[in-house]
Amino acid sequence: MRHGRTSDPRPADGRLFAREWDSARAAWAVGDPALYRIAPEVPVDRPIDEMPSHFAALTRAIVHQQVSIAAGRAIAARFRGACGGEWTAQAVLGLTDHALREAGLSTAKARYVRALAEAQLRGALLGLEVMPEEDVIPCLTQLPGVGVWTAKMFLLFHLHRPDVFAGEDLGLRLGIRLLDRADAPPSPGQAEARAAAWQPYRSLASLVLWDLLRRRRAGEA
Repeated sequence: MRHGRTSDPRPADGRLFAREWDSARAAWAVGDPALYRIAPEVPVDRPIDEMPSHFAALTRAIVHQQVSIAAGRAIAARFRGACGGEWTAQAVLGLTDHALREAGLSTAKARYVRALAEAQLRGALLGLEVMPEEDVIPCLTQLPGVGVWTAKMFLLFHLHRPDVFAGEDLGLRLGIRLLDRADAPPSPGQAEARAAAWQPYRSLASLVLWDLLRRRRAGEA
């Protein structure tokens, strides 16, 4: 397990895990030739919005829950606008329930972002960047609206941890089905077991699997 955020992990072009990519492919060439064959020589291009704080990253994740990517981006833009352009706890707590609903948040999501703002102000999000993964996940899942999947995506896309895998993610399970040419996707537990072969680069393997699924759906693979 990686116990801290990788130093400056993404180059100017915004590709995640560029420094680890060659080492990961070399490991897969020996440990999983099937994954090695589909992994591109250069890091997968998966654009994401860099968030200024742990609080901002988590609130954005909650805003995107259970909606399409396009809808999530639209709601996030309205939410940020309602906050005066700042992803801060103080700004969120200054909004009325009506303002949060006008931004597109459901009643439940409004409750979640308020609870997250209160957690931020009492210091509950301090030090996450230096915690090991096995401590970050239970710390975050104590917060309303933050489940295991959200905590793992926070670790992967915000803290840039290279060895995170979410077996509960349907896209990853469908990617494994394509990789292994199986009749059906694995269960979450089976997916976690399958991913054990990709340690300590399971985050990078996740990017490869998501990209494989995207390309297959686009008719490119």
